[in-house]
Amino acid sequence: MTFVEYKINTDELNIEYSVLLEMLQVTDLSPHNPVVSEATEVFDKLYEIANIRGGYVVYDNIVLDKGKGVIYIKDKQLYPQPQVCGYMKGAEMLAVFVCTAGEGFTEIAKGYNKEGEYLKGFIADTMGSLTVEKAMNLIQERIEREYLSYGLKITNRYSPGYCFWEVNDQQQLFSLLPNNPCNINLSNSCLMTPIKSVSGIIGIGKDVKKRGYACSKCTNKNCLYKQISEQH
Repeated sequence: MTFVEYKINTDELNIEYSVLLEMLQVTDLSPHNPVVSEATEVFDKLYEIANIRGGYVVYDNIVLDKGKGVIYIKDKQLYPQPQVCGYMKGAEMLAVFVCTAGEGFTEIAKGYNKEGEYLKGFIADTMGSLTVEKAMNLIQERIEREYLSYGLKITNRYSPGYCFWEVNDQQQLFSLLPNNPCNINLSNSCLMTPIKSVSGIIGIGKDVKKRGYACSKCTNKNCLYKQISEQH
């Protein structure tokens, strides 16, 4: 299978400073607010620290077993659990993706923390999360446009850690990708490096539906998917 890879310019993402402030839950936008001034300083470094890459490979002849919560792909299996399998209903193909914002966000956050600038460290970490999700939005849109030309639709994307999909299934997910895709490494404990990276699946087919995320029903206030969905 061919791995389609993208190098993404930060300009393409149209990341808005106001969205970063919303993710930081800043309500006082006064320049006298120390969070606003420090967020401005960190945000100004976005273009110099981002190194965004992403890609995907598409598998056909997949088999979904919603009851068991398993997707069979050739001689391998993914275990995204029944809820995510239900979101894949009608999928004839599966795009397995990865995307990273690069090491820069983690490095600058560590630097700030080492200097005792913990707020700036947190802001840099949050900005990295926002960047990689925005980048994956762009890649998902490109996948959608490509397959629309064939009369096919796509689902939303889903990642390990979402809707009871165990994080340790990352090992199976990465077995469906080339070694170190986009220079992303996966540890034995299923931690991706660079840390600001995402992986997951997108269903493709004539009868699939792009269902809304169930974030409004989720009680996990620390979930990145929930935070970002609430900004749109």
